[in-house]
Amino acid sequence: MLKLALKDLKLFVSEKRGLLLTFLLPIALITMFSLAFGGSGKKGESRPMTLVVADDDRTAESRRVAQELDSLKEFEVQVTSLDTGMNMVKKGDKAAILVLHKGLEDSVKAGASPPIEFMYDAAREAEIGILQGSLMGSLMGIVGMGSMEKSVVERFKKKNPDLDSAQLENIRQQIKENFSPEASEEQMEESQSFIKSTALVAEEETSPGLVQAVAGTAIMMLLFSVTSMGASLLDEKQEGTLKKLLYSPISPGSILTGKMLFTNIVCILQLTVMFLYSWLVFGLNIAQNIPALILMIIATAYACSSFGMFLAAVARTRAQVQGMSTLIILVMSCLGGSMIPSFLMPLWMQKVAVISVNYWGIQGFYDIFWRMLPVGDPTFLTRVLVLMAIGTGLNLVAMRLMKRNLLAIA
Repeated sequence: MLKLALKDLKLFVSEKRGLLLTFLLPIALITMFSLAFGGSGKKGESRPMTLVVADDDRTAESRRVAQELDSLKEFEVQVTSLDTGMNMVKKGDKAAILVLHKGLEDSVKAGASPPIEFMYDAAREAEIGILQGSLMGSLMGIVGMGSMEKSVVERFKKKNPDLDSAQLENIRQQIKENFSPEASEEQMEESQSFIKSTALVAEEETSPGLVQAVAGTAIMMLLFSVTSMGASLLDEKQEGTLKKLLYSPISPGSILTGKMLFTNIVCILQLTVMFLYSWLVFGLNIAQNIPALILMIIATAYACSSFGMFLAAVARTRAQVQGMSTLIILVMSCLGGSMIPSFLMPLWMQKVAVISVNYWGIQGFYDIFWRMLPVGDPTFLTRVLVLMAIGTGLNLVAMRLMKRNLLAIA
């Protein structure tokens, strides 16, 4: 019995693919998910949230508000113009902007409610909830309390003209002591009404959760499919089919181009079926921008198919392709937003995500179904061009490696 167990253990250790899937893959996924959700096992200060402030008032008071927000450990303030800030939100670069409208300084001096607006992308609900919860109380302390002090003190002065400066100062201190943005639900509700909230990108027909589920899953499963199609070249080599093709009048380049063309066609069909299914079953409005959808499907299919061909060119056996692809695809999918929405990840992971095909494809489909960008929008076209560039680069490398390695030993 012990000898049988030892025999099986030796076979298991000798199978590199089995070891990879048993140990390295879970370790890689645990690492990715732990980093994405901020769990490093060490206690420390949380990183500040990026807060875009659009200073439309451009006065000393508006600059003071921005500076005081930036001085808080919770926020890292980025000041920009109103148009630029709104474009950041509409195109998915930022979750929200805080707008200090014109007349802020005059309102504060008069003790009136200041014209401040919180504009956000409704698709990033979790991120917005955290940001808004921290922001409202801080703003009441920076702007609202000062406005409240002036308003109350002015009323006291009108009703009691005999009050001296010491008594007025005492009134101010009592307001500060009795008001805390975190003290009660009533005060928090007042802070919510104190700032106007507007969804720049709001849910109309398509749920952001549906876009995330369809786009993220479709691209991840497409990557698994293309690795099998690319690995079919290795099967043809082992079965002798590839050698027969090389003896035919067809050039090696034509053989590889035909294989790439076949892979692209299947990828386009697979994505098309996925989106048609999502339309029929879940009501995804695929008709709202058909030209952009067709362009993004072609670009995503091209980039994904090139990934499959690249793996087939690097590996020597189908087992190697399957082992490498499982690890790489799951890590790319985690980083790129297929498993976890990218905006929930730490900032450094969001920056690393740009190396993933998943990221560019998912953002492109968000542009179509959620942000509703036209096909000629520079942001949307940038995502298409990046996917095409990834596909072209991987295809060129795959073609070179296959001609040198795969076809030479067929």
